[in-house]
Amino acid sequence: MIIFFDKKTGDIFGVVEGRVHNYPEKEEITVSNVSKKDTGKYHVPFKTILKEVKIPIKKWFLVKKDKKDTENGDEVEERTVGYKKETQPNGMVPDVKFASIILEFEAGTKNIYDYRVRLDKNKKVIGFIKKKK
Repeated sequence: MIIFFDKKTGDIFGVVEGRVHNYPEKEEITVSNVSKKDTGKYHVPFKTILKEVKIPIKKWFLVKKDKKDTENGDEVEERTVGYKKETQPNGMVPDVKFASIILEFEAGTKNIYDYRVRLDKNKKVIGFIKKKK
């Protein structure tokens, strides 16, 4: 998710949804009443969630057939002989202190345009403030 806002007021005027952006030319949103130098652009950082899963360890065994059946020979069968633990990716979450509200914006339970960005003294996004109606 990329959020575009007015650096002076914190008002949000555009959002590019998604986590992977393959078209940089589509990652610029401008409005006529905000100058280019006053346009803020915030890429929401995401991190991968890992989960631990049990993976079966399998081996092949030679199985003797019935002694009376001499034409077909022996068979091979696969058996699970144990399990190993492995971590695998299980989705992504925002990697910021205000992750819960970002997830609400993405889910559509809260409208991002009802908020403005909260900036620190260095003009970095540190959260969101609900607009007064």
